[in-house]
Amino acid sequence: MRVAVCDDEEKDLLALAEAVRLFDTGGVMEVCPFSSAAAFFSAEKREHFDIAVMDIEMDPPTGYDVAKTLVETGSAPIIIFLTKSMEYTLRGYGIAFRYLTKPIQQSKLNEALSAAVNEASAKRFVFSVDGASHVVPLEEIYYFEVFNHYTILHMMDRAYTFRATLKEILLELPPVYFGSPHQSYIINFAHVKSVMPKEVHLTNGAAIPISRRKQQDFESQLRMFLRR
Repeated sequence: MRVAVCDDEEKDLLALAEAVRLFDTGGVMEVCPFSSAAAFFSAEKREHFDIAVMDIEMDPPTGYDVAKTLVETGSAPIIIFLTKSMEYTLRGYGIAFRYLTKPIQQSKLNEALSAAVNEASAKRFVFSVDGASHVVPLEEIYYFEVFNHYTILHMMDRAYTFRATLKEILLELPPVYFGSPHQSYIINFAHVKSVMPKEVHLTNGAAIPISRRKQQDFESQLRMFLRR
């Protein structure tokens, strides 16, 4: 799990990185420090972070400026803001996952990171291929194609084939974000481009059939997703 820590005060940045490493007793986090919000933003565009712990009040662009831009583009990590004043909390509503006051208290940071890890894990799909476990972000999934007891997972840059039924996969996915227009398919609503009477078109160009039996439920689920 990739975690960005960002603060323009060198002493605070070193303390923050060490505090995150103290939380990571299992050694599952890659902690990446940044001394400016601009440097973090540039790195995030190259390779996505799961969690970002950052000072909100840095020299422009501030932590808030960068976080707001990432949220608006739909590519933001889970953000934990650090602040000396809680006056930013209302302004950042809908941007930050948690706020923590400075100086950092290890117990408070541990609590926030634990919740953030659970949130990040909920945004991933876990499956096994030939005995090897794979963890993939939900936003990179276009659709699942199911036949017999096997499934093809179609993603942005690759595909996986593994043993699973449609029912088993649906149990592992958040229902608000995924639906089944046909007995052989599960699609990610975030990648729906258009819906025709007999098929749904995805942003990667795939055309997925809609069965008459599932049409009403599928369209109802899609409306719920769009209204969320």
